[in-house]
Amino acid sequence: MESVKRFQPGEIVIQEGGRDSCAYIILSGTAEVFKKAGDREVRVATLGKGQVFGEMGLIENRPRSATVKALNELEVKRIDRPHFNELLQKKPSVLIPIMKCLFERLRQASDMLAQGGPDSETAMGRERRVDVIMEGQTAEAKQALGNCKLQVSKFPFLIGRDTQDLDKDVFYYNDLFIKEEKPYVVSRNHLAITIEKGAVWVLDRGSAFGTIVNGVEIGGESGLSRARLDKDENQLIIGPATSKFIFLVGVIR
Repeated sequence: MESVKRFQPGEIVIQEGGRDSCAYIILSGTAEVFKKAGDREVRVATLGKGQVFGEMGLIENRPRSATVKALNELEVKRIDRPHFNELLQKKPSVLIPIMKCLFERLRQASDMLAQGGPDSETAMGRERRVDVIMEGQTAEAKQALGNCKLQVSKFPFLIGRDTQDLDKDVFYYNDLFIKEEKPYVVSRNHLAITIEKGAVWVLDRGSAFGTIVNGVEIGGESGLSRARLDKDENQLIIGPATSKFIFLVGVIR
C-alpha cells in the first residue's frame, strides 16, 4: 500500500541487509545513504525532496544494499510492491519519479563499469564531509543559477537542458535545468555531480558535446565518462570549449 511515513533525525528507514520491498519518495527533509566498509559505515549519497530510494526492492528479492537514515525530520511516501503493480496498470504516471530514478541508476552503473569505477585509493579512503558550491563565471551561467551561488545539498546532483513536458517523459530527470536556445550544446541529460567515498566526481550522462572539467574533456567523443574534482576551486564547462555555460565549482572539506 501507499502511505506517508515520518522519521526523526538519525532514525533508520532502510537497513542494509534487510529484505523489505518498498520504495520511498522524499516529500520533505533529507536522508543519507550509507554502506558498510569493514567495521564502519561510509556515506555514499545525500538525498532531498523529490528524490527516490529503495526502488530496487520493488523489482528484486535481494537484501538491501545500503542503509538509509534520516538526517533531519524526514517525511516520505512509501510504496510497496502490490501497490506498485496496481499503479503500473491503473495510474502509471504516479510512478514516473521511480522510473526516472531507475533509469538514472542504470546509466551511472553502466558508465562506472565501462570506466572501471573510482580508483582504489578513493574507494577505501577515509570518509570526509564535503560541501559543493556552484557559481557562474559567465552571464549565461549566472542566469542558469538565478544569479546566485548554489550550494549542492543532495547527491547525485543532475544537470541537463530545460525542455517541455518533463513530467510526462521518464527519460529526463534533473535537479538543475539549463535554459538554452538552438543550436544546443547542453544535452537533456548532461552530467551529474556526485560524492563517492568522500571524493567529488563529475559524471557524464550520455551528453552529445561532453563537459570540460579543469581542462579535461569527459563525455562526447572523449572516451571518458568521469572526472574527479581534486581542487578547492574547479572550472566546469558544460558543452564544448566554445560553450558559454562556464561554472566555478568549489569543494570545501
